[in-house]
Amino acid sequence: MATRTTKKLDIVFEELERRILEKKWKVGDQIPTEAELTVEFDCSRSTVGKAIARLEHGGLVARRTRAGTHVISNTKINAVPPPLLNAFAFVYPSNQHEGVWRTVRGFQEAAHELERRALLMSTGANVEKEMEIVSRLGEFDIKGAVVFPMRIDQQSHPRYSEMIANCPFPLVLVEVNLPESGRPAVVVDGFDAGYVMTRHLLDRGLKKIGFLANYAWVATTRDKYQGYRRAMAEAGIEDVGVLSLLEPEMRPSYDDPLREPTELAATYLETRSEVEGVVCSSDFLALGLLKAAEVNGLRVPEDLKVVGIDDFVLAADAGLTTYRIPYEEIGNRACQILNDINHGRGSAGELHLRGQLVVRRTS
Repeated sequence: MATRTTKKLDIVFEELERRILEKKWKVGDQIPTEAELTVEFDCSRSTVGKAIARLEHGGLVARRTRAGTHVISNTKINAVPPPLLNAFAFVYPSNQHEGVWRTVRGFQEAAHELERRALLMSTGANVEKEMEIVSRLGEFDIKGAVVFPMRIDQQSHPRYSEMIANCPFPLVLVEVNLPESGRPAVVVDGFDAGYVMTRHLLDRGLKKIGFLANYAWVATTRDKYQGYRRAMAEAGIEDVGVLSLLEPEMRPSYDDPLREPTELAATYLETRSEVEGVVCSSDFLALGLLKAAEVNGLRVPEDLKVVGIDDFVLAADAGLTTYRIPYEEIGNRACQILNDINHGRGSAGELHLRGQLVVRRTS
C-alpha cells in the first residue's frame, strides 16, 4: 500500500511539475485547487497536498491561505523534498495558558506510552495562521493531529469548521467541540461543571446565585450555563436571566490575563448588586470577580461567594473554590483516540470527561 501511495505521489508531482516547466501554467497563474486536482488524478487530497508541497519547496509555486496556489517560477531548482515525519502532532495557540500545557503534557505522556513520535506546534494568537498550519500538516506525513483551537470568533467559525472537516488526516479536537465538522472531540462535561458548582452554592443556603460567562456562544460554555439553570430549577428558582451575564466575545491577553475578566466582572456587579454568589464559567472570570468585588467593598465570602471552573494554579493561590478540569486526561485520551483511528478502530465521537469540586475559602 505504501509503495502504491508513493508512486501515485510521484506521478502527481511529476505531472504538475511538467505543466509548470512547459509553461502550460505561466508565472502568476493560479493552478487548480487541491479539490479539483484530487478529482483529476483520482487520488487523496493528502497526496495532492504533498505534491504541491514539493513544488513549493522547489521554488515553483507559492501558497497563501484563501488566495490559492500561484506559479512563481517556470525554472526547475534542485531541492530536497519536505521531511516525512511519521508522527502525531499537537497544535495549540500558546503554552502560556495553563489549560494548554497541562493538556499537552497528557498528550505527550500518552504518545510516549504508545511509542509514537510527537510533534508540538504553537500557532500563536492568529486563527488564520492556525488554519494554514493545520490544513498543511498532511504534507509532512503526519499520521494525525490533536488540535486545541485558539478562541474562534463567530465570523471565522464556519471557515474553521470547514477546514477541520476537510483535513485529509485523522484529527481530534480538545477543549472545543465542533459537531458540524464530524471530528471526534474530548472536552470537559460542561453541564456537570455548571451543575456541581451551582449545587455547591445552593447547599450553602444561597438563593440569589448568578452566572458569569464570556465566550458564551460556544457549546462548552452553553453546557455550563444549562447545568447552572438545571440546579437552580431543581431548587425552585426559575427566573435566572436577571442574575446572569453571557458575554459572547472573548479577547484573551497572555500578558495580562485578568484584565478583560476584571472589566467584565465590574460591569456584572454594577447591575446585579443583589447576588449572594456567582458561578463563573472559568477561573479567570472568578479571579476577575474577586478583584472587582474588592474594589466595590464586598467581602468574600461574607458578602459574596465566588466559584470558578478550571482549577489553575492562580486559583489555588487565591483560595478559589472551583471545579477541577482533568486537562491532562483530556490530552491523554485524545492521543489514544488518534491512535485507535490509525489502527482502524474508529473514533469516539464526542467524549465528555467529568472533573471534581475543590472547596476553598471563597465559598
